[in-house]
Amino acid sequence: MNKRMPSKPVKATRKNRNQEQMSPAMQAAMFKVANVAANMSRNDEATQQAARKAISDTIEDWVAFLTENAPEAVEEFYYEICMLATAGNRRRIAKHTPIPAGVFERVEGDLQSQKEEAEREAAKAQAKDNGDDAEERVRA
Repeated sequence: MNKRMPSKPVKATRKNRNQEQMSPAMQAAMFKVANVAANMSRNDEATQQAARKAISDTIEDWVAFLTENAPEAVEEFYYEICMLATAGNRRRIAKHTPIPAGVFERVEGDLQSQKEEAEREAAKAQAKDNGDDAEERVRA
């Protein structure tokens, strides 16, 4: 008698219900649902794009109005927009014709001081984590 098994035992597998084939009617229904969802998505995107364009057009008119009536509000508007913008968008905004002089430089200065403050805070936290009395060195 041979003690070896002639082949590897075969594992019994369960039928995976997720892999069952869909009927043609079910496939057609799923296709219709996917098309409706895609159409709704495209319509929503078109609506949002139109809304963004309307806001953009209105802001142009609003800035022109404020330039005549409240120039300090225009400066504050551009300052806040630039503070929130990414570096690339900030450079693009700086090239915008109605931006008041000095706003971009003010933004760059404020962002630099924020960066320096964050670096000081990080250095303090690092020194505290290390248990050093390096706080005196960080203040400088």
